[in-house]
Parts: sequence; C-alpha cells; structure tokens
Amino acid sequence: MLGRILLGLLALVLLVLGGLVAWLYTPDRSRGAAEARFSRGPQDFVTVGDMRFHVRQEGPAGAPVLVMIHGNASQLQSWDGWAADLSRDYRVIRYDLAGHGLTGPDPAGSYGPERDAAQLLALLDALGVQRASLIGNSLGGQIAWTFAAAHPDRVEKLVLVAPGGYPLPGIGFGQTVEPPAAAKLRPYILNKQTVRLTLSPLYGDPSRFGPEAVDRYYESWRSPGVRQAGLDRVRAYRIEDPTDRLRSIQAPTLLVWGEKDWLVAFATTPAKFQAALPNSRLVSFPGLGHMPQEEDPATTVHAVRAFLAE
Repeated sequence: MLGRILLGLLALVLLVLGGLVAWLYTPDRSRGAAEARFSRGPQDFVTVGDMRFHVRQEGPAGAPVLVMIHGNASQLQSWDGWAADLSRDYRVIRYDLAGHGLTGPDPAGSYGPERDAAQLLALLDALGVQRASLIGNSLGGQIAWTFAAAHPDRVEKLVLVAPGGYPLPGIGFGQTVEPPAAAKLRPYILNKQTVRLTLSPLYGDPSRFGPEAVDRYYESWRSPGVRQAGLDRVRAYRIEDPTDRLRSIQAPTLLVWGEKDWLVAFATTPAKFQAALPNSRLVSFPGLGHMPQEEDPATTVHAVRAFLAE
C-alpha cells in the first residue's frame, strides 16, 4: 500500500512539474513575425555567402560611411539614438551580428571576433564600401579594432565604446566560460523580468532600462535561434592579449566610456587601451554604464560627432 501511495505522489509531482514546464516554455517567434517586428522589408537583408544579414542603411548615399556594430546579446536597434543624429551627415550602416536579431545563427555554428571581422569584410564588399569609420560597443568594439588591425586600409576612424579585448569579470586571458545553469535554460524559458534583471545592471541608472527597452530585447531574443546561438557564442569566447594588435592600429580612435561601467571596468580598462593605441583619446560620462549610446544617446553623440568632424 505504501509503495502505491509513493508511486501516486511521484506521478502527481511529475504531472505538476510537467505542467509548470509547459506553462513556462517560451518558444521562438516565427521568422515572419520576427521580421514584421524588426525589419522594414526585403531591402533590409543582404546575403553574403551562407549568411543573410539584417542590415539597416540610412543617410545620404554619397556621404562618408559609418558602420555601427552592437554588443553581445544586443541588436542593431542599440544604435537608434546615434543613428538618428549621425545619419543627417553620414551614410550609416548598422547590422545584426551573426547569432543576433534577424541575422540569426551562423550556419557553421562558429563564433568569435575574428570570424565576425571576416564577415564584416565580406558584408562591406557586398555593399560596395571600400573605406569606413567603425563604431562598436563592447563585443562590437572588439570586432571593430580586430577589423582595423587586419585591414587598416579599409578604416578611416574608430569609435570604441567600452570595447572588449582585455579580461572581464571571470574571464582572463586564454580562458573560456561555461554559461551558468540559469542561462542554459534561456532557449526554453524566457520572460521580461529575466531580461530586465540581466540587462538593467549594465546601465549606470538601471531605472533608465525602461519597458520599451525590455520589450525590444525580449522580442529580439525570441527571434529564431538567437537564444541558443547566444550560448554557443559565450562558450566560444576566448580572450588573448590584444596589446600587440592594438599597437599596430594607426586610425584615429575615440574611446567612449560610462564611468559606472563595471563589466568592462572604467576604473582599469580605458588606461590599457590608451596605452596600447598610439592615436587614441578618451571621453567619459559620469553616471552612465556599459551602453552609453542607449542610456543617454542625446548627450553622448555630441562627442562622437565632434570627433568624426575633425
């Protein structure tokens, strides 16, 4: 009798757990629904090899070119504020990296700044861009300087917004990271509170990461394959000492930092980049965090505009 009772209780527990998992399960949105949410139409897609990039181009066709590269877990909309201002005088090109937004996963399942830089080269060739200034945040900044070191003839100027390349919390040179257990559930279970708790600490003032930003990231992360690609990219990420490559870059470089950035720590990291980059200077913003172009675009874009106009 006791055995039957225990089996009945186990069956009940499994039934409840199964129902809870089914209730929490958050599937990807369909490709059509994701594109309806974030693209303007077929003109926003450029196929390069086996990749179909989501690309947004704005501004005068014959103007100097700016390429904006977002950070990890983000999408091209990260640059909305800066693009609206700078596209008055520049041809602004921004795109979703492989594994992000509407570009979706790399069919080869391969990720890393060097591969991203190679894909950027192919994308610029497809768009007929021979020379551009690159603007990148976090991972996007690492991709920008990686590209500049490999293809100096293709780069006019660099704007590096809290760029990656030196050790991060928990990631030293030569190390890889296994995503935490909670992150491994993200391809299956996602809600807006998780998005808020994950990203709002990257702002200097977390309250500025409001409902519109939460909704944008939540819907973007539900684009087909993006959440699993995010885990694959984290597992592939590995930092090697960038100093020698940075020293080879001659392009004028503006380093942009929020002084409350703890991820790419303002207290220690800008000095490393300034010491390595021979033609660089720093502008910083009190009260802002890791994504100043999102947190306060109206204030931060002025320094970028002045630098580009020099």
